[in-house]
Amino acid sequence: MKNSLMDPNSTKPFAWLLFFWRPKEGDIPIMKQEDLLKQGITKDHLESYINHHYKRYLCVWVLYMICAQFTELFVPDIPETPFPIRVIEYFFYGGPLFTSLFNLFYCYIYAGALFLSMNYLYELIIISSAHLLNYIYSSPNSLLHRKLTKDQLDSLKLWLISLLFYSKSIFDEPYLSKNPRELWSIRWHQMFHEIFVELGYKPICYLFSPFPVKLQKIFGILGSFAISGILHEYILYSSNEYFTLEQFTYFLFNAIIMIIWESITKFKLEKGQKILWKRIVNSLFMTIFVFLTLPWFIEPYIRCEHYHSLMHFICRKF
Repeated sequence: MKNSLMDPNSTKPFAWLLFFWRPKEGDIPIMKQEDLLKQGITKDHLESYINHHYKRYLCVWVLYMICAQFTELFVPDIPETPFPIRVIEYFFYGGPLFTSLFNLFYCYIYAGALFLSMNYLYELIIISSAHLLNYIYSSPNSLLHRKLTKDQLDSLKLWLISLLFYSKSIFDEPYLSKNPRELWSIRWHQMFHEIFVELGYKPICYLFSPFPVKLQKIFGILGSFAISGILHEYILYSSNEYFTLEQFTYFLFNAIIMIIWESITKFKLEKGQKILWKRIVNSLFMTIFVFLTLPWFIEPYIRCEHYHSLMHFICRKF
């Protein structure tokens, strides 16, 4: 597939490019039903896959409804002063306590509702795609087979197989993260991660290519998080004309923390090099850090009365 992109004489269906970023995309062939069966993706396998995701969807949906209902019934009073300003005033100017335990807990539940809403929508997409693939292979005389050409149908199969069996999950248990890089690069929202890398990290690294590699990476990380911050600022402004730069500064702060963390710990991805107790300490520190900084990210949404979040594009409570 990669070679075909470099060949100007090779024209492939657009659907082939939709999942080009996936790590195993070069190993995905266009399959007929007998080829699919040889690779172990049988009808029973698909049905088991669908049932598993139905159970996941039900659990996620129930938890989401509980969290969403809580966020509507127990809304705390949020100061108009941005969270980081309150922290500075408290520590340096003797101001009042910057937050309360209940506000921290509420922000944690609100973040849980955001996380669960994106999860259950993703599960809906997965279940629908699995049903469609099952329909294609179990109904050879279906409307799809009559309306689509062989190339179009093969491309659709490739699209579905890629999504279901060759794609990273949108989340990978982010609450188990042991450091900032693991949280933002591996466990959190893989759907947007590649976009931020392509639009922020790589262009900035190229811009600073005359400088040392370490400096390129530092500014690349800042660029990637800046793109994320701009996106979240746009979401708030477009939905409620609310603009305080809290989202932007929150993500830049996380970028700085990641840079400092890696400079101190020299983090490596090889898990075998980590001692168990160190993993536990790091996980505990990350949990506390995320818990204490969540109001910085969540409070703007609460002030705008954003509830029932759907893929970050949230409906306003009437």
